[in-house]
Amino acid sequence: MSGDSSLSNPTNGHSESEPVNKGVDGVAKPPDGVLGTKCFVSQSNPVTGQTEWVMQASDYDYHQEIARSAYADMLHDTERNQKYYAALVKAVQLMKKKGHKVRALDIGTGTGLLSMMAASAGADTVTACEAFQPMGKCAKEVMTANGFGEKINLIHSRSTDITVGTDGMMPRRANLLVTEVFDTELIGEGAISTYTHAHEHLLEEDCLVVPRAANMYVQPVSCPFIRRWNDPQPLQVREGEEITFPPQFYSCGGAPSLHDLQLDQLDEDLFTPVCDPVTVFRFDFSKGGQLKKKDRSEVVVKSQVEGQVDAIFMWWDLEMDPQGEIILTCAPRWAHPSGDQLPWRDHWMQSIFYPTKRTAVKQGESFHIISQHDEYSLWFETPSLGQTAAVTERPVCECGLHIALSRQRLAMLGDPVRNNTYLTVLTKHITSSSVCLCISDGSLLSLMAAKLGAKKVFALEGNLLCARVIRNIVKENKLEDRIVIIEKRASEVTEEDFQGFKVDVVMGEPSFQAHMLPWDNMHFWYAVSSLTPLLSSNVCVLPASMTIHAVAMCFKDLWKIRAPVGVCEGFNLSIFDKLIKTSSDIVDENVEPQPLWEYPGQAMSQPTEVLSLHFNTPCLDVPLAQHNRQLVFPQEGTVNGVAMWCDFDFGDGHIISTGPGQKACVGQNVKWDQYTRQAVHLCHTPLSVRSGQSLNFDVQFKPDEGGVHFVWNF
Repeated sequence: MSGDSSLSNPTNGHSESEPVNKGVDGVAKPPDGVLGTKCFVSQSNPVTGQTEWVMQASDYDYHQEIARSAYADMLHDTERNQKYYAALVKAVQLMKKKGHKVRALDIGTGTGLLSMMAASAGADTVTACEAFQPMGKCAKEVMTANGFGEKINLIHSRSTDITVGTDGMMPRRANLLVTEVFDTELIGEGAISTYTHAHEHLLEEDCLVVPRAANMYVQPVSCPFIRRWNDPQPLQVREGEEITFPPQFYSCGGAPSLHDLQLDQLDEDLFTPVCDPVTVFRFDFSKGGQLKKKDRSEVVVKSQVEGQVDAIFMWWDLEMDPQGEIILTCAPRWAHPSGDQLPWRDHWMQSIFYPTKRTAVKQGESFHIISQHDEYSLWFETPSLGQTAAVTERPVCECGLHIALSRQRLAMLGDPVRNNTYLTVLTKHITSSSVCLCISDGSLLSLMAAKLGAKKVFALEGNLLCARVIRNIVKENKLEDRIVIIEKRASEVTEEDFQGFKVDVVMGEPSFQAHMLPWDNMHFWYAVSSLTPLLSSNVCVLPASMTIHAVAMCFKDLWKIRAPVGVCEGFNLSIFDKLIKTSSDIVDENVEPQPLWEYPGQAMSQPTEVLSLHFNTPCLDVPLAQHNRQLVFPQEGTVNGVAMWCDFDFGDGHIISTGPGQKACVGQNVKWDQYTRQAVHLCHTPLSVRSGQSLNFDVQFKPDEGGVHFVWNF
């Protein structure tokens, strides 16, 4: 992640009154002469649905870029660090045995760690390049603090801009390259172009590279659960009534973005391997001209089961040293040489790809695995023998479904537990005279209500992409005369939009595209409140309330993404830690969203209610809420975070939770909902706690702002 191509960072907007300076590399810099002053930044509030002007420091963008560039989880990857170091030692020794002086080049040095490793391994000269200016400055300070300030030549530039020669940035070509320009997809950060350019312009022909090669593996699987992340699932509403989907939703290329996740946390009972893992690509980084910008491989395999190829698992490994003896693999546990003891890493995970056509297979029957890549992306097909893959270019979504809805959201729509709860609740409240209003983005509730016999259903779809998808589903189910889609925000809806009807049932999942944290979905409440004058006086609001819960956690590994690195393989990186923490404290919230089902962790306290809000009362009629809450530890241990989630109460014990799938028990791993992201506060330093000790924190809710704020007293 520290390579040339990982420089784009999201920002929340620029100051209208003070433009953000950009250096020659396009990186935000503090405006001249106004460091420390304030300016207004335009931000969208996911709760109220309004655009607001927020006071921020004038160097906000600058600090945000630094905070987003944190490589801490990568630097906590001990196996990665050790194997890079060992491979460099072997490469330097091999070069010196040949009688050569070692001139090392580190592309995308980040903190300077690999450059310092090369210097410590005995390289005669080391050149490091880093295009991200704040990180380059930090790397120079780190190198100096570790005694390498004079030995390592740091160039503030992309590798593709480096010149070689008497008057160039490098006096002559290097004969040893070390770099880490890989992502979960291996080539997504531009590894092919980075290596190709380096061999053509920066390296001697007889050079060594670390790592020297990569091998890519795939494994087809059959799994109805995984299928929900890509394909909508028909929904039985009642006898003879089913919600179906347009055929184009199933033949589409799917979302263009990579589906990366911690595959090790997927229960092996949920999927069936169709065959053993197979190698589909080998990328040789050691010689110029060996890397193809486009390539295709075809492997014939035999199915070990009868079923359907629903998805392709993919991972890769690196041959680190020149002899290919040191292997660094990203394989999941069932294919990893260390089994369940495999190291944790969040910068390189596994990924799932979805063939455009699902191939039915029989045990013992052969089929193709066709793998293709361009310079940055991969795609896979699994046709039967005698068929060919029609997709020669990277598939993209043409049906709109996979662009409008995230994979989590699409899978949520197919969750039978949620859908049974919604159907049970709606069956109780809907009659043939009901006039319903659905307030959610891309929700099937409006179709459920219509299929259950509601007189009229209105679907408020403020997201235009979601509105288009729901319109197509309504048409497919021939419900155009029963369902009216209103493509407006709640604040824009007028009496005419309801066509003379009075809504007596308002329902929501609730789920909105703009939400990040679980309680952002209380936008449902704000929407209902703004529509109150247009609703029936005895309107039924579903859900009726929302409750935020919290539990203290001991995460096995997740805490590392916010923890200081300190000393890494003997090199002191505390300067880097300070840089990241300073910027993070300025721009980052103290609570962040994470899909916690991917990150094992034990509950260290009983769950505690943090805040409860009732949706039948208009939001602006609710007073400001301030509470002090307490998490009590019944046993000693380590606490490195607090996890939070929301429960939405639909009455009669029907709860839709974004938290644990079953009650969280102290000392046991928590099983989190797999369709939503929870909120988590991670401790900068893990805490050792005693039995009976407690953690206090303050929570504040401001109805006029729609914000829930936390102050952590530890």
